Amino acid sequence: MAQTTDSIWGGAANVGISTDGSAWTDIGSHAMRVSPDGGDRRTGEAYVFDDEDAIVKVGKKNSRQTRVDFVYTENAADAFEVARAQFEAAGGGTLYLRWSPNGGGIGDAGYTSDAGFVQDVPYAPVDSEEDGPMMVYFVLQHSAITRSVLATAW
Repeated sequence: MAQTTDSIWGGAANVGISTDGSAWTDIGSHAMRVSPDGGDRRTGEAYVFDDEDAIVKVGKKNSRQTRVDFVYTENAADAFEVARAQFEAAGGGTLYLRWSPNGGGIGDAGYTSDAGFVQDVPYAPVDSEEDGPMMVYFVLQHSAITRSVLATAW
């Protein structure tokens, strides 16, 4: 089989966050990595006396945790402050996440979380010997990710 020529370079992705699922803030100038995790399907098994093999059944999918790594800034509309405010909100505020690995153009794949809650957003660490930009992250706990083919550019 011939080597693929359709690979996608990850450095041009489009990443956005929203507190309502309709007004999106582009965080691509801060974001460095989007790492979805979880969502594995639950299973169950039982063993009976008359057989050596298990009876296996499949169930629902577990929730997901998507981690977003980004450069720390202190502007109110930037990723850290939006995620921190949602984390600190009484009862936990709502946050949505979307990303398009190929840049968010018409015809590109787009992935959007459903409404989630910021599970973790550590405050920025400081290090007197670090010369580079300060890096932080947030983790969004949500139940699903929807894939779409973009009809309009993000």
